[in-house]
Amino acid sequence: MNTRFPGARSFERKGDVVHVDFFAGQGSCGCPMIRDGHHPPAPEWCACGNYWYKTMIEAVVKHPVQVDLLDSCIRTGSSSCKRLVYLKPPTISTAAEENRGTG
Repeated sequence: MNTRFPGARSFERKGDVVHVDFFAGQGSCGCPMIRDGHHPPAPEWCACGNYWYKTMIEAVVKHPVQVDLLDSCIRTGSSSCKRLVYLKPPTISTAAEENRGTG
């Protein structure tokens, strides 16, 4: 068991999306910064978790991914943190790019 990030994890791939579920304990935040008392619980730390998963998964797949938080004990009161990892992130277009195509 990982002592820095204890808890149960599940990963389920559905096409190009990986569903990640991390259960640190009923009502417990798995973030070591919060769990170890370095910072009080705050929703901003959930974004840090997104970047952690993004970094780890990009190291494996060798290309950019997108990570979205669905639930967490801090933000939604969920019993676990649930994230979606998009292995093929959606293409983001800007208004300038769209206007170039119509001109």
